[in-house]
Amino acid sequence: DNPSKTSRTGYFNYKFIPLGANKDDSDYGYGKATHLHLSWLRLAEVYLLYAEAAAQGYGSPTGKSPTFTKNAIEAVNVIRERAGVSGVADSYTSDLEKFMGEVRRERAVELAYEGHRFNDLRRWKLLTVYPYNIKTTQKFDRAEAFNPETNPKERKVVNFREEIVTQRNLSGKHYWLPFKTDDVTMYPEFNQNPGW
Repeated sequence: DNPSKTSRTGYFNYKFIPLGANKDDSDYGYGKATHLHLSWLRLAEVYLLYAEAAAQGYGSPTGKSPTFTKNAIEAVNVIRERAGVSGVADSYTSDLEKFMGEVRRERAVELAYEGHRFNDLRRWKLLTVYPYNIKTTQKFDRAEAFNPETNPKERKVVNFREEIVTQRNLSGKHYWLPFKTDDVTMYPEFNQNPGW
């Protein structure tokens, strides 16, 4: 198959591409390849940024700006409710660090494929910290042989394993971005960022 007309993975990314967007639909203007049109800022990200700022700024998952009606937990729950899942579990709502872990996870899920993760990890100073510096794959086997009459959810999972695909070899310098060489050689006092 021609790579410009097929998916590398075989998966159809519903998040960005409407179900009707296929070779017979010219209404979307996708042409020969898939084009992802991302907005600069979505309302979901605004809620997540608010939740992070309110929790950190007021030192609690129930932190709340005096100019907004929701606290940090309620802001995250707006996103979760829209997705049809239950709110943040109680075990995460009484401790700031546990709640921030949930905010980090929620951002990873909600903003997947939108290009935020690298800068999020830099902002949280977690770019070089395990498990944020690895990519994994999850593999498993099925106990029973394939039967098209059986619901796949009823087939028992065995030998579940997670394997590291890659580990990012990043260091403290990656919390900074390098300046252009032309900029830092203009005059001696204009130094390059640390490590670059």
